[in-house]
Amino acid sequence: MMTSNHILSAARTAIFALAVVLTAALAACADDRAKTTVRTPQVEPTAAVSEESEPAARDLLVVTTLNIVADWMENIGGGHIEVFSLVPVGADPHAFQPGARDVAKVADADLVLSVGLGLEESWLRELLQNAARDPSTIVEVGEIIDPIEFGATHAEDVELLEELSHAALEVEEGEIGPEEALDEIRELLEAVGEVEDHGDENEEEGEDHGEELVGMVMEVLNDFGEGHIGAGEAIEALEALSAEGEEEHEGHGHGIHDPHFWFDPIRVKLVVDDIAERLSALDPARRDTYVANASSYGAELDDLHTWTQEQLAGVPKAKRLLVTSHDSLGYFANLYEFEVIGVILSITTEVEPSPEDLADLVEEVREYQVPAVFGETTVSDRLAQAVATESGAEFVRLYSGSLGGDGSGASTYIGMVRTNVERIAEALN
Repeated sequence: MMTSNHILSAARTAIFALAVVLTAALAACADDRAKTTVRTPQVEPTAAVSEESEPAARDLLVVTTLNIVADWMENIGGGHIEVFSLVPVGADPHAFQPGARDVAKVADADLVLSVGLGLEESWLRELLQNAARDPSTIVEVGEIIDPIEFGATHAEDVELLEELSHAALEVEEGEIGPEEALDEIRELLEAVGEVEDHGDENEEEGEDHGEELVGMVMEVLNDFGEGHIGAGEAIEALEALSAEGEEEHEGHGHGIHDPHFWFDPIRVKLVVDDIAERLSALDPARRDTYVANASSYGAELDDLHTWTQEQLAGVPKAKRLLVTSHDSLGYFANLYEFEVIGVILSITTEVEPSPEDLADLVEEVREYQVPAVFGETTVSDRLAQAVATESGAEFVRLYSGSLGGDGSGASTYIGMVRTNVERIAEALN
């Protein structure tokens, strides 16, 4: 039989053995942790950390509406940003329809670059506003470049639409009477030389314009002047014209300012420098990279401008006349001393001109002996080819609203401009 001393001695032995086992286990765990745990860095580093040893910054996601702008971004980012263009290569930016993937990209973007100035469809602008996580991430680069205005006819149509809408609103709110509103509209037409008096010449003017906006407004004014309709009915008719015209401009056309500024490499430099600063604000650690890349690309744009001037130097002044399928070469003409004398699709790429307008354009090409009619890769060339065939001019296709595919010579912005300039110079020499 065990005594109390024996029991106490056995208990002490068991406790000691357990302590040995626990100590060994803890030592083993500590050794394992030493092998697998990352050392915590010092709060105050004693020496400067090299750029290579710093954790890589997260790449920014930049979404553009135009693949031409995406190409600029890739040059500025230098591989440090993810660039996604909503409009794919070869597509018309005026008629593009985004999908669910595009909406997701916009929602995730750190920066969204649209051209603005009426280039993008109204529903695309609404998509950007609704999908972007923060409206401040959206930048309209067209506001950076001091845009030029479209030709006088386009600008006058837009101004007239605005005046019709304003006059109808004043009548609706009781600020002026319908007859006074009609007088304001007539005064506007007189100011732009559309009306000289209130007699038969008004009717002739309306007939000359056919179904164009000014002609339709004149028809309403003449109906009122001849007593066929009352002042209130005339205002209602003009308000309907305004609503229809504004819907067409908003949905498919441009405003007064020309958005196609990428045909001017000097203006492109302004956008490149501005975007480099915006990227630097979002990603300060790479500011030097963005600024240096923008400067380097800016030098390439300067070289492009100089090269273009040299290529076009041999085109005689009498042949510096442009007839295009879409009104997209205004900046090019402005910078390099050309004149756009005819445009097949003046306001929108989706509404065709009347047969009378096409016949007038053919006659103009013959009269000025224009050597070539220029179509575009993103616009149907059926009408441009018809004008060229009827007038005896050569048909030449240019890249305008989109880059070209691989092997086209226009897969980058600089390549696109060079290809266009070479084709223009060859066609007009």
